[in-house]
Amino acid sequence: MDVARTSRWNESDRAKLLKMVKGGVSEQEIRGNFQTKGVKGASRDMTAIEFAQQLKQAMVEAGDIKQEVRKKEKAQAVIYKVTNTGRLTITDFGELTGADEGASFTLEKPRGRSKAWRLVPAK
Repeated sequence: MDVARTSRWNESDRAKLLKMVKGGVSEQEIRGNFQTKGVKGASRDMTAIEFAQQLKQAMVEAGDIKQEVRKKEKAQAVIYKVTNTGRLTITDFGELTGADEGASFTLEKPRGRSKAWRLVPAK
């Protein structure tokens, strides 16, 4: 779960909001019924964005819409091995980096706390 700010409305408020929507009450009237404190402390109506967010959350809680955890396909990392002579053969280097044939590169040591070596085009 993301670290997000807490909602101004709780589950029972959202259930009430969903009931009003299903009852045919207009959005403006519903937003007027759900007031909160503004930035300067004055009371204000629920905004249209807050209404949409709370309505969606209420529908999820009521089971009207289902949410699934997004399944990301993990990109398979290509493993390159260093030979016993200290050589590294990267057969797909040109297509991965867009480097032209015959391009020259230098190897730079890690800087600071980094442990990453840098392959930089030779000048």
